Amino acid sequence: MWQSLHKKENLMKPSEKEKSPPPSDTQIKTLSRSVAPSRPAQLIEPILVEDYPLRARSEFFHNLTENVLGQPYQTPIIIARGRHAGPTLGITAALHGNELNGIRIIHHLLASIDLEKLHGSLLCAPIVNAPAFALGQREFADGVDLNHVFPGRQDGTPSQQYAYAFRKSFLPDCQYLIDIHTASEGRINTMYVRADLQSEEARRMAMLMNPEIILHGRSGDGTLRTAARNKGIVAITVEAGNPSVFQGHILYEGEQGIRNVLHALGMLEGDTQIHRTPVICKSSKWLRTTCGGLLETHCSLAQHIPKKGSVATALDPFGNIKHVYQAPFEGIVIGMAANPVATAGTRFCHLGQVGEPSVRASSADLPVVVS
Repeated sequence: MWQSLHKKENLMKPSEKEKSPPPSDTQIKTLSRSVAPSRPAQLIEPILVEDYPLRARSEFFHNLTENVLGQPYQTPIIIARGRHAGPTLGITAALHGNELNGIRIIHHLLASIDLEKLHGSLLCAPIVNAPAFALGQREFADGVDLNHVFPGRQDGTPSQQYAYAFRKSFLPDCQYLIDIHTASEGRINTMYVRADLQSEEARRMAMLMNPEIILHGRSGDGTLRTAARNKGIVAITVEAGNPSVFQGHILYEGEQGIRNVLHALGMLEGDTQIHRTPVICKSSKWLRTTCGGLLETHCSLAQHIPKKGSVATALDPFGNIKHVYQAPFEGIVIGMAANPVATAGTRFCHLGQVGEPSVRASSADLPVVVS
């Protein structure tokens, strides 16, 4: 039977075979719509807290630039709006993908706040550099330090475009900014704050974080803090411990420091908790090795070092002393290398020069917002 049908089909003239009708105009339009047309770069719109409900916590992923598949890079955003009117405090973390302490500081802070008592809003980006975080590395996907390319460029390199998109999205609604970092890989840090101490508002915010050290710096090196300052936002950078780990005492101190800022801004009722006086540094310098070898350090974090005091000794593979490094000025140890194996030129001690910057702004308290 199958053979007869097959023969009958073969005996049919070409004109008798079934022909597909030509596509209709409607089908052509449908086919053309099934192919996604090319489109210009996504319009970057600011995140406005007023678009989100009062007395509520809103969580979402915000689109920034695009990856190699044309899919958006997304960063998580948390908006916590209080019942009462007040300022917007921006809090960012993981601008470098391996800096984890700030993520949990934000989580713990938000979990502890009663929004019925909050005046104003918290705009939080717990993982700014989502591509680097996904890759488990410090730098952006193109291998560049994201905190060196702000304010970014709309038509720049991948990291510049990402920085531009984040700045345009996140900063417009902020009056204050706390940018949380840690040491870079292979180094350890004290709990310290970078701030422009010639701005009395920034100085006050830095003091309220209750750090071990405050390092003066107007910045200007492509950081998010500088981008915020240039927009009139009072901004500080919190260096909260070490990379690639969660440190319980650092999480507690970071959360408590931000709560102090919220109290001072009138965003939360309560008293500030200050239990130490930070050391003020007018500048700092990373000491570098001048020879290779094994480093035996003679100092610890937050230790005061006299001028020409011994900082470290370099040993050769046989254990012989090659060089003794001395402090070029009286200072305090802000950070250190954790790895004792060093080539020539390795940064091994971040030494702060104790003292006030040369020029001070007029004294004024951090403004309090009254509803």
